[in-house]
Amino acid sequence: MNRLRWPWAIPAMLVVAGCASTPLHYHTLVPASTPEAAATASVSGSYHFEVEAVRIPAQVDRFELVARQRTDQIALVDGEVWIAPLADELRSALSLELIRQLGSAEASQVRDELVIAIRVEVERFESVPGNYALIEASWSLSEGSGRPGATLACRSRAHERVGEGYIALVRGHQRAVISLADEIAAAIKQIGANGNCACPAK
Repeated sequence: MNRLRWPWAIPAMLVVAGCASTPLHYHTLVPASTPEAAATASVSGSYHFEVEAVRIPAQVDRFELVARQRTDQIALVDGEVWIAPLADELRSALSLELIRQLGSAEASQVRDELVIAIRVEVERFESVPGNYALIEASWSLSEGSGRPGATLACRSRAHERVGEGYIALVRGHQRAVISLADEIAAAIKQIGANGNCACPAK
């Protein structure tokens, strides 16, 4: 009986193989480290901060890349996925960029130094292949050291032109995260330098 089944089993296996899903390509919002980036990293350890959980719109809260087509339709991109949940990717990328720009003291060393809690709520996260990557977000800073301190609420918009392909699109979002981090870092530096609470000038 077993010998009679084998000729049928082989074609069935070929059909299953032919229906295999599209290979997955994994993407991250954390850009590759470069010597130039390492050279500009702050080593002062003057700031201690924590990026709290990032909130993102439910429409893009998926592993798959969500792309806006030129017809204005929204589509899940088959085979193009984030390596981690998008909110976690945003939090990791933003935290690493702020560490690069500001430095970060070890938790055990933080006593009287500035301690900042960062909250980010993304309002728009748009991906248009061959056109642009967009992040619009509201963010706030509050001192978490226990003494009266600064609280600041701001809004940022990062619009990056991108070339064709999903790698170019993801790199556009990486640049948008860096732009967001630039504004947050500038506000933290102002608070640290003179206690001035002001959103960065556009």
